[in-house]
Amino acid sequence: MLKKSLYLILLAAVFTTFASAEVIKSGSIQAFSDGVNITIRWSTENETNVTAFEILRSTSYTGGFVPIATVDPKGPSFYEFVDKSAFRRTTTVYYYRIKVKFTNGESYFPALNEPPVSVNHSVSGVRRTWGSIKAMFR
Repeated sequence: MLKKSLYLILLAAVFTTFASAEVIKSGSIQAFSDGVNITIRWSTENETNVTAFEILRSTSYTGGFVPIATVDPKGPSFYEFVDKSAFRRTTTVYYYRIKVKFTNGESYFPALNEPPVSVNHSVSGVRRTWGSIKAMFR
């Protein structure tokens, strides 16, 4: 019985260590479209040794994610990033992931065992053309 109790205490300690090390709150990553831009939101719990959050986007659920932006940490907080480059296609489903980067050079995807966040983005042809014209002058 004592051996079983020690095992449960050890298991609880390991679980607590991993849970407290969570940077991005589980289930907090969301994305939505307003017909012009896509907004990605998430919240954090523990940003110890975090140097950046890298936003990755793909048009495929299974891969092809490319970095589109880097957001600096500001302490446990609520974050919002607006993807203004999503206007280029009329109707597209975009998939997003957030990579957490640390001071020791390591990085990880906090929701690796969860599916990427998806958003259906519909942009009118007029908005898409106007967005392309604006992008030429940036």
